[in-house]
Amino acid sequence: MKHEGLNPDPRLERYAGVRTVLIRVLVANLAVTLLKIIVGILTGVLAVVADGFHSLVDSSSNLIGLAAISLARKPADDDHPYGYQRYETLGALAIGVLMLVAAWEIGSKIVERYTEGGAPEMNLIAFALVMMTFPINLVVVILERRSGQRLQSEILLADSRHTQTDLYVTGSVLVSLVGIWLGWVWLDLVVAAVVVVLIVRSAFGILRDASLWLTDRMAIELDRITEVVYSVPGVLFVHRIRSRGTPEAAFVDLHVKVSPSMSTSRAHAIATEVEKRLVDEIDAVREVLVHIEPAKQERQSTWDRMAEDIRRLAEGLGLGMHDLHIHTNPSEGYVVEIHLEFNDQVLLRDAHGLAEKFEVEIQRHWPEIQQVVTHLEPLPQKMLNLESAESLHLEAEIQQVLEQVVGHKQIKSLQVYQTADHMHANIVLLFNQDILLNQAHDVAEKVELELRSQFPNLEHVMVHVEPKP
Repeated sequence: MKHEGLNPDPRLERYAGVRTVLIRVLVANLAVTLLKIIVGILTGVLAVVADGFHSLVDSSSNLIGLAAISLARKPADDDHPYGYQRYETLGALAIGVLMLVAAWEIGSKIVERYTEGGAPEMNLIAFALVMMTFPINLVVVILERRSGQRLQSEILLADSRHTQTDLYVTGSVLVSLVGIWLGWVWLDLVVAAVVVVLIVRSAFGILRDASLWLTDRMAIELDRITEVVYSVPGVLFVHRIRSRGTPEAAFVDLHVKVSPSMSTSRAHAIATEVEKRLVDEIDAVREVLVHIEPAKQERQSTWDRMAEDIRRLAEGLGLGMHDLHIHTNPSEGYVVEIHLEFNDQVLLRDAHGLAEKFEVEIQRHWPEIQQVVTHLEPLPQKMLNLESAESLHLEAEIQQVLEQVVGHKQIKSLQVYQTADHMHANIVLLFNQDILLNQAHDVAEKVELELRSQFPNLEHVMVHVEPKP
């Protein structure tokens, strides 16, 4: 049993994990930023300054990520019924824009150096300091990428996408320093231009991904949704599947077709089960809306349509029913016989009045029906357990017959009970998993016929078949 007070909210735990990672990455990026910019200014090496600005963007994006997470973690309310998750997407967009701004600044310095001239200085201290930043960048990239995948965070994945370019950028800076040492001053401008290209490429990748979620791209794969939906018994067809949201919080709506003769309560139960399984089996799904539709039956017979309407009319009046029989008389039309179920404490006049209303409704919908005969049956609110020696003896006899027909190992359970003056038997039989359904059904039908022939007082026999575990 789950207790809400004892179990932390997984959503809040996720945001707490994202925040922790962002803080750690922020500290690492600030250290790298200060180191690179100081070295670049002291030596006048443009590539080092460019790399330092790139690390500064990393630090700024961490601050943006922290602000976005603080907003995204807020629970849904009247103004935002779907929640605040898209603030995380907006944070990823802001990171992409900042990267483009940084690329513009570095590009401007490249043009300025090219037009005005000048040569940077090279020393072993600068080379050693830049070499020290490489392992820091490596740790940051590994930490952020793995955490982003594990927590399914747009902010971490967006930030890690351009943070990982630090490895390539730092390597390019080292090549630039070596070139300067060899007297190839032009190599500094080339490497700085490569840095700009890498930043722009990563920025457009982030902007592209974030825009997909803001424009309601399909958030969950169709095949994954249909696989889960078709696993629910009673679902005949699923279509018009739509999903939107983010990789961490997706909302799904779909249309499910069920048998047209199915009761409203059962159809609602199927819809509830579909919603539950999608939320339980697909981590990203936060909420599901299921639209139930009746499936069209090809060449539905008059009897089927008549029986379906009668059941629907009974349900509309709040009546339970069983043992529906429709007799055909070519000269006189149809005669309907039906058992109506009532609470055993209902007054006769109330039950009779409701039955008459039901009969009138049937003939109004189907003028071909000439007569409706209803049997009013009181049913107790609770099943009566079998306690007498005679009843226990009857259950033992039924068990013996079952063992003769299917064998002891194939019988999972047998329940005999009584409602009003009727005896009922519920039986569960086990079959091999690779047996055909029609073969299992034939055995179940044989069991039912055998029990009815040997025990005439059994009003109802239900045989349920299951695959062996």
